[in-house]
Amino acid sequence: MKGILNRPEHFFIAIIVALSVYVFLFMYFQISSYKELVFIEPFEKYSRIEEPEEIELKKDQIQVPPSNLNGNLTNVVRDNNDTRKKSDENWSQDKSSGNPEQIAKDFEKQLFKETGGEKEREKIKRDAEEQKKKINALNTNKTTPSTQNSKANQFAGNVMVDFSLKGRTAFDNNNWNVRNPGYTCGHGSAGTVVILISVDNSGKVISTSIDEAKCENANSCMREQSLKYANLSKFNAGSTKQDGYIRYRFVAQ
Repeated sequence: MKGILNRPEHFFIAIIVALSVYVFLFMYFQISSYKELVFIEPFEKYSRIEEPEEIELKKDQIQVPPSNLNGNLTNVVRDNNDTRKKSDENWSQDKSSGNPEQIAKDFEKQLFKETGGEKEREKIKRDAEEQKKKINALNTNKTTPSTQNSKANQFAGNVMVDFSLKGRTAFDNNNWNVRNPGYTCGHGSAGTVVILISVDNSGKVISTSIDEAKCENANSCMREQSLKYANLSKFNAGSTKQDGYIRYRFVAQ
């Protein structure tokens, strides 16, 4: 002991050796206590989450299965103001057209009442004769279905076209004059389009617009065809301009 104290360099060497042995043993026991190494990824890697870019879909790109549109539809036009009883048997889409002579006389009386005097009587007669000729021509036109065999009931099932124009009917009470575009748009075109219409006192459609809130699964073709066919529709004469609607249901081919 006195020899070590007498030689300070030996003392420091002994301390360094002792510390080295201590550090070695500490590290040995620490490492031997783990069977495998576990690598922990840095937290910064997940500190930011990238949000996917939103994709905007247009209305025409969304395919929604329509409800009750692909089946149980009949190629019939219905006047929603028709008061006849609904039935699946013994029905027709039209009311009786009546007597053309009587219709012409009623039209003459209506015009005379509206003009209010003898001064316009000749014009009234001419207009009434024109109305009579149109009605007779319609009744003899082979391409237009006749309404003479109309039955007491109207169809009770789902129809491809229905319309409402208070106090008016299709021209000559023949719903053929409200035509059906329901088969014109081909594959995948199944849905509903509602067209708002205005009709002048002669029965001509003078304005049309789409009621978007009541459309269902309607693509651009269905909208275009509905507007086109609504403008081709013809109604009976009335005393004033009136507003109503036509609803078209399309069937996919």
